[in-house]
Amino acid sequence: MNVRLACTATFAAVFVSGCAARSLQLPALEMRFYETPAQSAPKERFREDVILNATVIGDAGLRYMKPTELLKAAETGSNRGDPQKLMRAARTLVPGDGVVLLGTVRSTSSGGGSANLAIYSLALACERTDLDQSGDLRGCKGYVLRATRTWPAEVYALPEATVSLISEGGTAHGRLRAKSEPGAFKAELEGEFAASIVELGAGALASDSAK
Repeated sequence: MNVRLACTATFAAVFVSGCAARSLQLPALEMRFYETPAQSAPKERFREDVILNATVIGDAGLRYMKPTELLKAAETGSNRGDPQKLMRAARTLVPGDGVVLLGTVRSTSSGGGSANLAIYSLALACERTDLDQSGDLRGCKGYVLRATRTWPAEVYALPEATVSLISEGGTAHGRLRAKSEPGAFKAELEGEFAASIVELGAGALASDSAK
């Protein structure tokens, strides 16, 4: 087995960012969530350093592109919503000529047990590109959301995200940087992630392991 094949096999098995000395270092994504009062400095509410195992889907688009659309899809009546319906809506794809990046993380960093479980979901729609080649994804925008067992959930629009991929056949190593639109609350994401690469017609709708 040559060095390139050995590196690819290791990446696919444990989602690491490289071979040899880098094989024990998992790619980490930092997510920060702030309250941003108009007359005072931003206050950090949550910080998560997570291992994001994502899926990059070709020939696809996002069904919902705006936070208002997601929240509408999650409604159950009485001005309330269902976190599970919200998560499903955030991962709903449609056929298209672009590329979609989906990633979901479960976290209990605020304390052990299911009562403290928070689920973070990232969804970005980007312009068409050749996923067999390494490079930047162009025109990426979408949202990141944070949901717990209780309503309401938090949805942040990401109007512009910087995403780069190093392709290794059916997997990739990526880097991401994004900020939400200005408002009373904001989110910032920066770091690395591992991803599998699929086409929408090859079962991408069921590719998210955190369903």
